[in-house]
Amino acid sequence: MNRFFAVILFILIASWCFAQNQHNNLDRNMPETYVVTTLNQQELQRVSERFSIDRVSRNADGDYTVRICVAKKDYAAFEALNYPFSISTPAKANVSMATTYAQLVQSWNKYPTYSTYMDAMRTFQTQFPDLCKIDTILANTPGGHALLVAHISNTLNDRGTKPSFFYTSTMHGDEPVGYVMMLHLIHYLLNNYETDANVRYVVDNVDLWICPLENPDGTYHMSDNTLNQSPTSTRYNYNEEDLNRSYPWAGRDETRPSYEPEVQAMMLFGAAHPFVMSANMHGGAEVVNYPWDIWGSNQRPHADTQWWKRESRMFADTCHKQSNWYMHDLSNGVTQGADWYAITGSRQDYFNYYLHCREFTLELSTEKVVSSNTLPTYWNYMRSSLLNYIKESLYGFSGVVTDSVTGAPIEAMGFVENQECDNSFVYSHLPAGDYHRPIKGGIYEVTFSAQGYYPKTLTMSVYDGQTLVQNVALVPILDEVEDRMQEVRVYPNPTNDNVQIRNSMCKIDRVEVYDMMGRMVKSETADDYSMVMDVKDCVPGQYMLRIVTGKGTRMEKIMVTKKR
Repeated sequence: MNRFFAVILFILIASWCFAQNQHNNLDRNMPETYVVTTLNQQELQRVSERFSIDRVSRNADGDYTVRICVAKKDYAAFEALNYPFSISTPAKANVSMATTYAQLVQSWNKYPTYSTYMDAMRTFQTQFPDLCKIDTILANTPGGHALLVAHISNTLNDRGTKPSFFYTSTMHGDEPVGYVMMLHLIHYLLNNYETDANVRYVVDNVDLWICPLENPDGTYHMSDNTLNQSPTSTRYNYNEEDLNRSYPWAGRDETRPSYEPEVQAMMLFGAAHPFVMSANMHGGAEVVNYPWDIWGSNQRPHADTQWWKRESRMFADTCHKQSNWYMHDLSNGVTQGADWYAITGSRQDYFNYYLHCREFTLELSTEKVVSSNTLPTYWNYMRSSLLNYIKESLYGFSGVVTDSVTGAPIEAMGFVENQECDNSFVYSHLPAGDYHRPIKGGIYEVTFSAQGYYPKTLTMSVYDGQTLVQNVALVPILDEVEDRMQEVRVYPNPTNDNVQIRNSMCKIDRVEVYDMMGRMVKSETADDYSMVMDVKDCVPGQYMLRIVTGKGTRMEKIMVTKKR
């Protein structure tokens, strides 16, 4: 027995010494360090909430081999976990830098210096002023760079009823493959507009926005004239924060004193543009990652999961047609985010949840930085997929919502009955009043509603890869008599207890309570002209009541106050 305890003591001491030696390998002069460790499921969950995980694989014993990027400011916190680990030091890629615009576009086999990037964006606008305008998302990052976006359209000053689409890349600065792909895409669209019917179709029908570099401070961490694997380029931004963990969490009333400048700027930019679809690009794997990052598919699947599976499968399969070895990670190139590994605060989840967008994440290369001479190969693999995904924003339901009396466009909610959840519904947007709802082929009941108008429910049928144009004219509540006939009374409002819903003209079928993030928190059925909804358990704040009657659907806002 004593010998047994001696062996156990030896193992514990050896493990502690091993861990201490590994911790000593964290170079305090490094801005960040990639480490590899093995964690069980509970440990993985805890670590993913505190540190940035970028690679996870499940072992035969059920544990996980995990790669973690530890920022310099987090070294002490990571050491306190006392997990044995090894340093992950990938071989540097063979990188050549383009120092002029001509060098960049000659063969697309070089990465741009920062000044070349800026020159390229200016040149796109100068050479194609009728098709491209360069706008600024953030003029000055903490590291003294700019976040630029190329706006591409044949109607730059009037979106009309076109769906808006957004591509971004490299919010992790050491993942620059997408950076070059997006510059190449801009160049390709502009230079082939006159001769390529597919390109012309995209530019003429989609309001396209492309931000090639979302984290310039990380990409050009060491110098504006070079980039490569970390720490030459860094995953984190200037403030050592992971931009893809820094957005508001989907489904939570999260408030922070401030957001990273790049994140704040991107949130404002997204709110200012009615993006129908979008994608953000990374490196370190080859897979299409569809929502959600915070919830697994068995927890809270996206309302449009079947549509997402189709879109993701199409993107990966189109890549497979170009190469039988590319884009095959996880489920043959496709994964649901949190089924791979869960994260909080992702850009993908923010755009989908808070902006009613359809965004997925593209992991473009197994190595974060690939050798320069292979960049054209990656472009050939994914070019068709990139173009096809843009065109998908044209399919599904679309149209214009107007006032039936004046013909003026209006803002309205489009709600697919028995499907919407977690803010998946869409709105029509001014000045044109257009709405766009990508959706899996099928037959749906869709209700359009706006304050001051009678709701209208329409049956819509659409096939995959096709568009149903359905314009909607909502009838305004014109006079006091007509208003009373359709009046729904909600009182008391505000309330801290119960709310009474009464309709004197027709029976109430169902009432649903939604928080201001679009999450349904209560639902009750009825078969009467009035009903009482208990809201005592609701967190104080504003809510929307969705009241379903025999004559349609009505939305009413209520305020739940604190209990006295």
